[in-house]
Amino acid sequence: MFWIDEEGVIVRPPEPGWPPGDGYPDWLRAFLDERDANVEAKAAEIEADDPELAARLRGGQDRENYLAAMRDWADKGAESAFAMTPSQVVEASQDRSPDKSAGAAHFELANHLWRADNRDAAIPHFNEAHRLQPDNWTYKRQAWSLVGNEKAGGGELGRFNQGPLPGEEEEWPFAGNFTEEAGSTPAADYYPATL
Repeated sequence: MFWIDEEGVIVRPPEPGWPPGDGYPDWLRAFLDERDANVEAKAAEIEADDPELAARLRGGQDRENYLAAMRDWADKGAESAFAMTPSQVVEASQDRSPDKSAGAAHFELANHLWRADNRDAAIPHFNEAHRLQPDNWTYKRQAWSLVGNEKAGGGELGRFNQGPLPGEEEEWPFAGNFTEEAGSTPAADYYPATL
């Protein structure tokens, strides 16, 4: 998420953010509640099996307070403790090296090819995006989810399959997968810290 004021000025650079959907229509809220219950059950399994991995996956995220920060900014504008000046936004923003730019281009091309049902042509571009931006979890999880979901047969939780199925390790088209890489990521490095 990133925040833009009424004058079109960015007051917070891109960052993870999770405002709750308490304003969603009833049908969408019911769907999300059911999905969240399934996700919570899966998270409890991860917590029971590997508490350290669960802590790493949560590290840096402030889901409960993000909406309060947004409301504070909506109420107080530039006086909000969460609004940044243009120079603070630039300082907090990540640089855009040639490798990052090329990685972004490969990622966009991979997604275009995937949507056009040219899966085999998409995979090398996903891999190149991963090589050029090895710390970009969005690029990795998108590719892992697309392939993993198909291998799992789809469904609401199919996208959480982000690695090879047992016995299919040789067919996995990526150098890494979610379980291996998240398990080796220091706490709070999986997502950048919010706020």
